[in-house]
Amino acid sequence: MNKHTTSALSSDSRIQSIDILRGILIILMALDHVRDYFLADAFAFSPTDHEKTYAALFATRFITHICAPGFAWLSGISAYMYFKKHGLKNSTSYLFSRGLILILIEFTLVKFAWHFNFDYSSLGLLVIWALGISMVLLACTSWLKPNVIFILGVIILIGHNTLDSITSGGEGFGALLWHILHQSGTVALSKNFSVHVLYPILPMYGLICLGYGMGNLFTEDSKEERIALFKRLSILLLLSFITLRLVNEYGDPTPWVSNQHSYRTFFSFLNVTKYPMSLDYILITLSIIFFLLSRTESPKFKVHQYLALFGKVSMFFYIIHIFVIHLLAIILFILTNFQTIESTTIASGVTEITAQHGYSLGVVYIVWIGILVALYPLCKKYRVFKSKHPQSFLRFI
Repeated sequence: MNKHTTSALSSDSRIQSIDILRGILIILMALDHVRDYFLADAFAFSPTDHEKTYAALFATRFITHICAPGFAWLSGISAYMYFKKHGLKNSTSYLFSRGLILILIEFTLVKFAWHFNFDYSSLGLLVIWALGISMVLLACTSWLKPNVIFILGVIILIGHNTLDSITSGGEGFGALLWHILHQSGTVALSKNFSVHVLYPILPMYGLICLGYGMGNLFTEDSKEERIALFKRLSILLLLSFITLRLVNEYGDPTPWVSNQHSYRTFFSFLNVTKYPMSLDYILITLSIIFFLLSRTESPKFKVHQYLALFGKVSMFFYIIHIFVIHLLAIILFILTNFQTIESTTIASGVTEITAQHGYSLGVVYIVWIGILVALYPLCKKYRVFKSKHPQSFLRFI
């Protein structure tokens, strides 16, 4: 790396620990997506199903649970820091614009990357959509004081599971609105068009509000106090999760059950609901996130520029890595089936590929590491280019 490149990469005043945490989250998300495309029969059963899974697969899926809530919380942190630097009017406009851009990216680039077609007979409301609409909602409520927004986030996260008993059918705009708010699933709007809601927005909005209300922790010169606070919060949330999960009455729509094998009972205990993100899910994932942040904030933590770079270009990496993973999966599918390819339909969808062809979990990890290594130089070049054009459209990506 030459002197000019080094200067461009380090010219901003970003908080290194946040970039490192965001980098950890995005590469773990890549692991989950590689698993989707390369693990044999990846969609045959849930990798956290305590009756069917095995330890390595459960651990692989469970650790990636921290990605979605981590990005939502960090988005709130970033929104607050932008507000402190640019003021309420500019930050509100930026949040609203970026939220709409993320939604557009979800419905175009990300949709094509996942499916390699422009079929709009169905539409998926995935994680980028949820982050985008949460930013729009935060923009609409950013006139409130940060402490009030923080309290709002806490209330939503603690209380949204009271709505679990309310369900809506799978047809019509009324059903779609409720699914967008709190119920994952597919809604048919017509004979030829349906919407699949993977991430209902209520817990996502609660998390971004929580992050926004905690943003002041990163604008004050109190790093040691911040490290100590995140350590305490990590322990507190872990104990809260264990207590609430043991009670087994509230916090997750799926109670844990005992099994004749103790390790499967443990899997059931940890098998918390992600869609929508339950209170139990949020408690355990935020506990891990706060622990990681306390470690990356520590003076003893060796700065990993590799992780920090991925964190600085996380949105760019997210878009690119799905294209790369999907394309590589199709290429390997063709190469390993070339003798019968004329009589075999070339699988292009994620579920089709793993249903017809796949590999062991060990191969998944090898492919994952290879993709990270291959994309690192491209991410570095993008970071330098973006640093040279701070006021361009790229600031939204």
